Amino acid sequence: MIKVILLENIKGYGLIGDVKNVADGYAKNFLFPKKWAKPATSGTAKEIENLRKKATIMVEIERKNAEGVAEQMKTLVTEIVRKANDGGTLFDGIDKIDIVEAVKVATRIELEEDMITLEDKIKKVGEYIVPVELMKDIKTELKVIVKAE
Repeated sequence: MIKVILLENIKGYGLIGDVKNVADGYAKNFLFPKKWAKPATSGTAKEIENLRKKATIMVEIERKNAEGVAEQMKTLVTEIVRKANDGGTLFDGIDKIDIVEAVKVATRIELEEDMITLEDKIKKVGEYIVPVELMKDIKTELKVIVKAE
């Protein structure tokens, strides 16, 4: 095991400035080449403090951006057109990836799949309200209208 300082936020692992014990191979083959971490030494305390300040600033910026996106999404209506039978059942269901792509094309807002809560694929033509969690405490809803081609 080797102690490293994270230089990037790594989802599910840690934030910038965190000191972590990781396997040697993981550090040398993955974290160090991508410049996501560097070895922790006794002289890096000041650097850790600077990295934590940077992380705090980045989180604030992300929060402000997420709040802005949440406001935009309240009024956003995303249309998805798919082939459907006469009864309005889609031949191919709409999933999270389809919604992410539709939002990106319509607004240039880049969501991640795990931000969207979708119990099951959308399989019928109609209007749907899809919950979106931009950050842990910033949630909004997206109106998706599914139309037949």
